[in-house]
Amino acid sequence: MFLRILAAALVVLVLLPDGVRAQATTIHDGPLSERRVSYTMEVSLDPDRRAVSGRQRLTWRNPDSVPVDELQFHLYLNAFKPGSTFQEESGGVHRGFSSQDDDRWGGITVQRMRIASDLPADLAGSLAYPGPEVDITDRIRFIQPDDDNADDETVIAVSLPRAVEPGETIALDIDFESIMPRIIARTGFDEDSDGRPFFFVGQWFPKIGVYEVPGQRYVPADASRGAWNTHQFHSNSEFYADYGTYDVTLRVPESFVVGASGVRVEESSDGSSQVLRYRADDVHDFAWTAYEGYLVFEDQWEHVAIRLLLRPEHADQVARHFDAAKFGLDRFTAWVGEYPYTTLTLVDGLGGSNGMEYPTLITCGTYYRMPGWLRAPEMVTVHEFGHQYFYGLLGSNEFEEAWLDEGMNSYVESRVMDDAYGPGAMMSLPGLPIGDRDMQRLSYTKDDPSRGALFTWSWKYRFGDYGKASYAKPATIMNALEGYLGWERMRTFLRTYYERWRFRHPTTRDLQDVAEDVAGEDLDWFFDQYVYGTAVLDYAIDSIGNTEVADPSGADSVDWYRSRIRVERVYDGTFPVTIRARFADGSTEDVRWDGVSRWEEFTFTKPVRLEEAYIDPDDILWVETDRLNNRRTLAPSDAFAGRERRKFTTRFQQILYVIQALF
Repeated sequence: MFLRILAAALVVLVLLPDGVRAQATTIHDGPLSERRVSYTMEVSLDPDRRAVSGRQRLTWRNPDSVPVDELQFHLYLNAFKPGSTFQEESGGVHRGFSSQDDDRWGGITVQRMRIASDLPADLAGSLAYPGPEVDITDRIRFIQPDDDNADDETVIAVSLPRAVEPGETIALDIDFESIMPRIIARTGFDEDSDGRPFFFVGQWFPKIGVYEVPGQRYVPADASRGAWNTHQFHSNSEFYADYGTYDVTLRVPESFVVGASGVRVEESSDGSSQVLRYRADDVHDFAWTAYEGYLVFEDQWEHVAIRLLLRPEHADQVARHFDAAKFGLDRFTAWVGEYPYTTLTLVDGLGGSNGMEYPTLITCGTYYRMPGWLRAPEMVTVHEFGHQYFYGLLGSNEFEEAWLDEGMNSYVESRVMDDAYGPGAMMSLPGLPIGDRDMQRLSYTKDDPSRGALFTWSWKYRFGDYGKASYAKPATIMNALEGYLGWERMRTFLRTYYERWRFRHPTTRDLQDVAEDVAGEDLDWFFDQYVYGTAVLDYAIDSIGNTEVADPSGADSVDWYRSRIRVERVYDGTFPVTIRARFADGSTEDVRWDGVSRWEEFTFTKPVRLEEAYIDPDDILWVETDRLNNRRTLAPSDAFAGRERRKFTTRFQQILYVIQALF
């Protein structure tokens, strides 16, 4: 490992004409993924027109055992056209950002598509069309796999004049132009307070879909052929793509500072424009940003060169971003697996571009003079970095199983934040420390926690359910699984899941299989309730009491008592739990309850009275919705204190709701 890291950290001893030294994109010598696709692009940014235009050379290799006679592509930017499914579902509002300006629209136009007669120089394989170029522009048609909205143009299908045989590679030359919308959701343009244009360019090029072969994800192993998985761009959904290589050359005005996925391998200038070439390997997307106002800061974590593009008004928060990124790199590497890439770019974007992830590039976002006790920038940085794993290295299908990315990432994020920053990881006001796991649980319990099964296609959630069911709810459920397995087995589960499934697009079933292998037991009881189902868990101490009984020895030298604890399962969820009895002499005794019956009574016969009983004394049952009913005592009445405590608890929760809404 040391030699790989050293080799990646050192520059290749070949001086490029412009003086930029080539840097390895990963710490490995060979391919890490199957690399079904490759993209070589040369594009230009016209800020006045908000246009990115140019050409891409795309290659795709048929992974099936049968010929494929149609290709399907995502044109994500067409979600920002009137009438698209995204616009219909969102109403033009996304995560609180909206725009009604005349320049709010954007889209992507495929101007020409041709089958090329050669492969890029760095690719080997059998070419599907070795003859002259074939123009197939007129074969493009829009399709709507998810609904009947004929106005949605976010997916195209292209019939081929001849099928691509198994193992063959097809090369396409595609001329396209993308008009960037005003940013409301992740991508587009905006202006800062001085009127300077800002661009965050994501989901910006024709992107081939994922062709799933028999046995991959949910395609039956005995199916006669595979199928394209190309969902439309929905308001709630994100993305899904195959791994490959990206070689992208950007021409932008000289005055802009640029950040992008991957490694910058060349740069030159003609006085008015700069030409920047980037390389990214074993990734499934590429994004970039251009803005005149960025301040650039650089740091290093082991083999990773960290670059921070920060808006000037946030210059006092450099250390906060770097520290959070390093915490993320350190903990994710230790708990999940290696970060194989050699770069990480942190972007302080404008508006709706913030809080988003792309390979080796994330958008963080903060506010002017953000107080140190409120760790929103740190949380966002850790969270978006974590997507390099569950979104990036594992490649979950975010359309169909968003929780595998957002939820698993939110779980590890909560662990990283609480480990790195302590009890006040999210908010560290004196006397009011709030941890990340606390915030996740609060977000899960504050509304009806039964709404939204984790295993749900993202656009099929009821209004308002997607966010909770994809982030806080699975984070809380995974924290409960950790409580059941213990942290050491949970770490083994995370590492095994990563090692077994990186670059392979795992499913919920695959994740459960790993969890069961590590646990050494069937976990259907857990996944059926809390992942595939909508079970809600709450246990309560119904009553406790003591009854005098005869001394079992017949000596009658001391008073003996039969003590009882009556517990209730309030809702439909079940979970094995510990119940602790505390007696008058200070001794305690634990009993284990499977939690299945609606009512259960536990009894103890001892020469000492029961004084108190409580459920889950170690506070590991994170998924339980109400902890206030977990404890009961026979001490003198505290009814008044209890009322005041409940009032305080209510007010405290209201404060937390407001704080949670900020994140």
